Amino acid sequence: MARVRYLEFLLIIMELYPPVHTVQMTAREALEYVAYVETHDCNGGTGNSLQLQFDPTTWNSYALAAVRTANFLSKMITYNNNNVSSLSEQVLYSLVTNNVHLKSVIFGSAIALEPDPSLPYPLMCPYAYKETDNSSTVSVHAKDLSVSYNYTDPQTEWYHTLRFQNYTHLSIVTDQIQLRTGNSLDPASDVTQPVAFLEDGRWTNPYYDCGGGDIWMVTYSSPFFGLSPDHKSVIFRGVATIDIELTNIDVNQCDPDLGSSGGALDVFRGTHSCQPTTVCVFTPGKGFTRGAYFCECAPGYFFPDTHASNKYYNGSEIEEYITRNNLTYITSYNRYRCNQCAPGCVTCTTAAPCLFTRNLYIKAVVLVLTIITIVVIFIVSVVIFHLRESKIIKSGSPIFLLLMCAGSALMCLQLFVMFPDADDRLCMVMPWPYHLGFVLLYGSLLLKTWRISVIFRQGQIKRIQLPDKTLIRRFVPIIAITVAYLVAWSSANRNTTQTRETNDGLKFTMCTENWWSYSAYGIEVLMLLFGVYLCFTVRKAPASFNESKHITWSIYNAIILSTFILIIVQFVAETSGPDLMYILYFLNCQVVVTITMVLILAPKFYAVHMKLEVRRRDSLPTISGMMTQHIKRPCRSVGVQTTPTGEDNDIISNNATWLPFRKRSKVRPIEAPSSNKYEATMTIDSIKST
Repeated sequence: MARVRYLEFLLIIMELYPPVHTVQMTAREALEYVAYVETHDCNGGTGNSLQLQFDPTTWNSYALAAVRTANFLSKMITYNNNNVSSLSEQVLYSLVTNNVHLKSVIFGSAIALEPDPSLPYPLMCPYAYKETDNSSTVSVHAKDLSVSYNYTDPQTEWYHTLRFQNYTHLSIVTDQIQLRTGNSLDPASDVTQPVAFLEDGRWTNPYYDCGGGDIWMVTYSSPFFGLSPDHKSVIFRGVATIDIELTNIDVNQCDPDLGSSGGALDVFRGTHSCQPTTVCVFTPGKGFTRGAYFCECAPGYFFPDTHASNKYYNGSEIEEYITRNNLTYITSYNRYRCNQCAPGCVTCTTAAPCLFTRNLYIKAVVLVLTIITIVVIFIVSVVIFHLRESKIIKSGSPIFLLLMCAGSALMCLQLFVMFPDADDRLCMVMPWPYHLGFVLLYGSLLLKTWRISVIFRQGQIKRIQLPDKTLIRRFVPIIAITVAYLVAWSSANRNTTQTRETNDGLKFTMCTENWWSYSAYGIEVLMLLFGVYLCFTVRKAPASFNESKHITWSIYNAIILSTFILIIVQFVAETSGPDLMYILYFLNCQVVVTITMVLILAPKFYAVHMKLEVRRRDSLPTISGMMTQHIKRPCRSVGVQTTPTGEDNDIISNNATWLPFRKRSKVRPIEAPSSNKYEATMTIDSIKST
């Protein structure tokens, strides 16, 4: 196979040429080479190395053991007149075994001596290493490594490179030592020796130590020296080494972590073969081998086999598949991939939907009913304008009746804004039609009731003039304050949407309820409660001037039913989905708009249709039901206000208004000029006992 032949060719090239002439590998090629070497026989030596750049500085603290050993050997050699034979085998084996006995990642330690006639053997390399038996007991073994292979071979990177290195820059120091004779110290004598530092040594590339530990390792070598006769230059005498076993050091092929400190083998980071729909998750404990990861589904994707116990792909299987099929990367679209979740899902295990799908039929029915409501309101407005000269309609102030229709239509427009799915723009617009329409509708009602309250306040003995223009001037600031509040709300409210979940876990977007909306609802409730108070103050006013009964019913209806619906929206509908919320907002609109308009306008239209007359004021019942005089001809009482002009003599008798009855008291009206609008005067003529 092409990929295997390439690795075999790479192995031949590495055997024919020294490492210094070997082309650098990529990280993936290095991992494939590791897998190849472990499955094929090796020859003694360290020629099977990975020619790639990596950062071994993580292990510098362990390399100091080799530096100290090398400096000790340099001192011993120079102290004995550069005689290498002064180093006994017992001393050499003691040094390497002590280095390995350290509880660290050091696997082995060697002292490789440069060939010298004074040595007992042509090559001499005491080597100590750790070995673990079947019971996981670790023991230290030592042997002469030169028996297994020739460490002076050019392919032996840990020795050959330092052997021919230029050491003219090496430090030569002179120490003063006072030896002891008996109970006194001898005069100080100078001892000159070369001193190696960490940077004078060298880390090898990772290599397979065939014939030594038979493992993948990396070696740090520190040279030791003798001195020339003039003590001005050094003579290379060998190297002291420590080996870091890579077998138990994991290869992390996953992408680098942001902010991580990194490690020596981070050169392999990002070499995983996970597909774009998956993410690489490192699995420690696999050692120096490829495939130490698994590919789990990325956020927004799910494992295709929903019944699998392990919902991920094993990295070692993926790497084996690539090697077996001579691939550089996975080309099959469906292999080792995850399926995309349904829209709106951050995580999922199946293709089940995560977003709430709104029912188009429910939305359409609600919107059609809303359009019908608006059309009916428009027709009512046209009828009011057409009958504006009718005594009954005129007595109810047509301008305020039209404002009520405009407010009702505005409130219905909220359902048009809620028809699409919520977004930031729609949520900024949504408060405008409802709250502005509410102020127009109920503000008109309250101003009309306030006028009656002022005119018929008990004990007031003065003339009151409150035409429609005066009320409009009072109404304009209320509208202006409402608009200013809505502008401030829209400007300050940036996070206008939020994501909620139904009881079934389906997500939907809705407009955010915050203190701006709660404050608006609170002000509107206070406004309605003030309306209840006004209706209470005019409860005994003559019925021809008074709409308080119908207004009171509409206010109670708005407070009780609308509050109940809004509570359902907050605590039930938000977890049941936007369809139920849409229906409840429609019902709230019908409660606040339709029922109010029916209560206020239905009696007037009925009276106009039946051509009923409004009772004379000298024979009208008060709201409390008390009669002023007996009725002499059949009439019907209609809830109206004061007539806008003084020309309607059969409605306004003597342009007078009446105080409510009191026990054992009598009220006599005083004539008022008919040219004044909305005037009412009253005096108490006498109080007689009956």
